[in-house]
Amino acid sequence: MANDVLMPKMGYDMTEGRILRWLKQEGEAVERGQPLAEIETDKATIEIEAFASGTLGQIVGKEGDTVPVGQKIAVILAEGEQAAAPAAAAQAPTPTAEAPAAVEADAAQRDARNEMEDMRGNAPAQAQPVNPNAGQRTVAGAVALSAPVAAPAAENGERLKASPIARRIAQEHDIELRQVAGSGPGGRIVREDVEAFLRTQQAQPAAPVAAAAPAAPAPAAQPATQAAESDADQRVPLTRMRQTIARRMTESKTTIPHFYVSAEVDMTEALAWRKRLNDAAAADGFKISVNDMVVKACAAALVKFPNINASFGGDHIELHDHVNISIAVAIKEGLISPVVHNLEQKSLGRIARETADMVARARDGKLRAEEYSGGTFTVSNLGPFGVDSFSAIITPPQAAALAVASSVQKAVVVDGQIVIRDRMTITISADHRVTDGAEAAQFVGEVRRLLENPLAMLL
Repeated sequence: MANDVLMPKMGYDMTEGRILRWLKQEGEAVERGQPLAEIETDKATIEIEAFASGTLGQIVGKEGDTVPVGQKIAVILAEGEQAAAPAAAAQAPTPTAEAPAAVEADAAQRDARNEMEDMRGNAPAQAQPVNPNAGQRTVAGAVALSAPVAAPAAENGERLKASPIARRIAQEHDIELRQVAGSGPGGRIVREDVEAFLRTQQAQPAAPVAAAAPAAPAPAAQPATQAAESDADQRVPLTRMRQTIARRMTESKTTIPHFYVSAEVDMTEALAWRKRLNDAAAADGFKISVNDMVVKACAAALVKFPNINASFGGDHIELHDHVNISIAVAIKEGLISPVVHNLEQKSLGRIARETADMVARARDGKLRAEEYSGGTFTVSNLGPFGVDSFSAIITPPQAAALAVASSVQKAVVVDGQIVIRDRMTITISADHRVTDGAEAAQFVGEVRRLLENPLAMLL
């Protein structure tokens, strides 16, 4: 029996993904668990795996296509099955003056589906005449009336190949697509081509304009330094990842009532214990980091305080069965948070191995879909950057996040004596709809207790 490969949903707010590259070709054998394709999401680039063994019978979503979540992108055939013959193109309704339409190839129909998804809710109040060469297209028997971004025609009368997102960006910045060179399959213009063209245009100096006779006294000239600063300004289009970060963080800060509780942790014993463990484990080729110890301490504390390992559900609080901690990882494009699952069952050594592997693959864009989803709590560690303290923004639908600062040596009083100790500030950001200050303070106190007595994490 044939199995459809669908665009996976890799996060609760993901609505579409872009196919960057197929790692298997039509007719090739695939094994369950083998990488099939590279997909670009709002968060990162990941590989999707085959969930069944067989033969890749048909690739529906082409490289460069942006496909809605849940839509078929390929078919895996079972042993002995043959690929189905492509269905004949449906005949378009007869064009009318009010709604001209044209039947195009399958690739154009895919573009239309994506275009309708992108533009839904943005159609103008009154339909405008459309060039029949650019044509409105028939999708599943329905005519898309007056789409706001029509596909332009090339100079030779053929349809100009461009993705829906590329056309939308071009329209927003008043760019003529015929001026943009396409780097996609068959010369198709993709988003990166339009963004590169936009950066080139913005870098060019404006053409001089002849001065007209002033009708009124001219305003005072700006200082030379201010003019120079203005000339140096430039507009940088947001990447998909940065757009998502902006949207989700705005959603979090405007809909979740954050509150914060901080504590200073004595890390002297934990750092000494970590050194002994790493010396003993040197032959095994892995090291335990301070972040691994924080994650282990948080996992144990979340079991003890399940309201922190929860989500707000409107009229209820959802307590999660497992502790799945998102670990904030900085990459060139922005910030991603891969998830280590079932931490309540894992030793410190296993956490260290899995985290190191996952962070390395996250920076190489090699994470699996499930490693981006299911987080119930976040640890954000800026210690390597010399930060004294900070507060993290909660990642919906989680109820809390822990911010970890640098460990620094300080003079403190211990048993009436001034001594030098390693101290580190931790701060929890918590959702006041789910928990309160007293419980958050107890949670932070438990994390501090475990880090100050690291052998307790082995119990």
